[in-house]
Amino acid sequence: MNSLLLEILYYIFGGFILANLSLIIFQLFSLHPYSKPTIPVVVQSIFIFISALVVNSLNDDLETIADAIRFSLVEGILGFIVIIPFLYILMIYFLFKASFRKRHFDDLLDASE
Repeated sequence: MNSLLLEILYYIFGGFILANLSLIIFQLFSLHPYSKPTIPVVVQSIFIFISALVVNSLNDDLETIADAIRFSLVEGILGFIVIIPFLYILMIYFLFKASFRKRHFDDLLDASE
């Protein structure tokens, strides 16, 4: 498989595992008498396990599932770090676009004077 495509797949699976792990932590730390996080936590754990199995099958250097999860988390964090500068550029573009926009004429504001 192409190394660039493989790296993108590692980023995607790593981000998916990172998001699911974050959701599990959020659900466990926001317990209250009316919450029932059992089914979501089990489903997210299954998704993490399946993603780790896929990463383990794609990478021959990984021996255990724990190594695959660790590798995926690192790749997911690196993927976010790679994307952040593009998000900053996009945010600056929208801020400039909003700051140079002409305001619409409002009859109600004009009538109050």
